[in-house]
Amino acid sequence: MPEPEIEVENRKKIYQVIEEFPGLHMREIKRRTDDMSMNLVRYHIGQLKKYDIVEEVEEGEYKRYYPKEGEKRVDFEDKRYLALLREEIPLSVVVYMLSEGEPVSHGDIKEELDIAASTLSYHLKKMRKKGLLQRDGREYWLSEPKEISNLLVKYEPPKDVIDEFIDLWESLSLGMAF
Repeated sequence: MPEPEIEVENRKKIYQVIEEFPGLHMREIKRRTDDMSMNLVRYHIGQLKKYDIVEEVEEGEYKRYYPKEGEKRVDFEDKRYLALLREEIPLSVVVYMLSEGEPVSHGDIKEELDIAASTLSYHLKKMRKKGLLQRDGREYWLSEPKEISNLLVKYEPPKDVIDEFIDLWESLSLGMAF
């Protein structure tokens, strides 16, 4: 499907950010359009919603934005995970679990990722509630590792998150024998 025709330059810039990184919340969109004020971003997102170009999905305390059409349109099923994969700690946990390939304990995750126990517990609970993780006793594992891996490839995280992802992946790889 062709890209929607958007004539206002600021609005086009905002749409391009939403299309490139579906599932971002407004403040993150504003960061990626650093020359615009929050009010201007809010106004143009409102216009994109009004003309049915962008979809707003309430996700906990955030409203996340997705293109309604085109190559980067996000299926309903993918949105449940994608919102979490846009957050630093859940993304780090997922990358760690994918690298381990087997169930891991809260203590292992806490130690490897250097996250406070209470913060990690909060995020693990949120990830379980969304169906991203399963738990048995002290062990956690990804519910659908192949699907989650595909989402990470299809909806590439923003560059700053990718840099953190690469650093984490490399630090985890150092301990692995090939």
